[in-house]
Amino acid sequence: MADAPGVYVKWFEEDADDAPAPRRVMAAWLVRDVPGPTGVASEPLAYLGQRPAVTAALREELAAIFPDVEVDWDAVQHMLEAGVGRTNVAALTDDELAVSLRRLVQERGLSLMDLALRLGHRQRQVLPEMLVLLEDMQTVARFERTAGSIYSYMLEKHLDYAFALYKVRLFLEGDDRTLDELIKAEPTGFDDTAWQERRAYWRSQLDAYRSSRMAP
Repeated sequence: MADAPGVYVKWFEEDADDAPAPRRVMAAWLVRDVPGPTGVASEPLAYLGQRPAVTAALREELAAIFPDVEVDWDAVQHMLEAGVGRTNVAALTDDELAVSLRRLVQERGLSLMDLALRLGHRQRQVLPEMLVLLEDMQTVARFERTAGSIYSYMLEKHLDYAFALYKVRLFLEGDDRTLDELIKAEPTGFDDTAWQERRAYWRSQLDAYRSSRMAP
């Protein structure tokens, strides 16, 4: 069998199973990195579902379909159980991340100021402003009624909050490289032109991020 160090678990959004009302949740896929025309791409190997587990049937199915791929199943199990004592942020929807933000930061022994400085928020206290809204249940309910979800409302009305939450996700998931690239490339300045450039940058990055969350 071929060694496949690129085999890993990736989470995508989908509709919840058996939900009484429409609701988006995260589902796990087993994927591997393969060369593509524009760089490395993720190839889906198996759908693991909303309550993923490593089973004998899964191992047998993958071995039959991809006999040339060797999977480190202990590593896969570890990915599914990532962060004992810590929430697996990759398995959270954007709404779940938003309403759990303060707890997730506390799990990692950080203050909101620590996190804000890491995200590059030196001129404006975006995270505290956002938390004031997210910790008001009436406000959260209004977001959901108006746009269908908290994050959809942010994308429509508070693009700076949506971008900040995206950077929080990158930090909590340990994707420091992408986070550093975002911070470095973000337009600076305070005049109207700089503000428009910054918003256009936020929108382009968030559009790409949301596309990446769609299941294969």
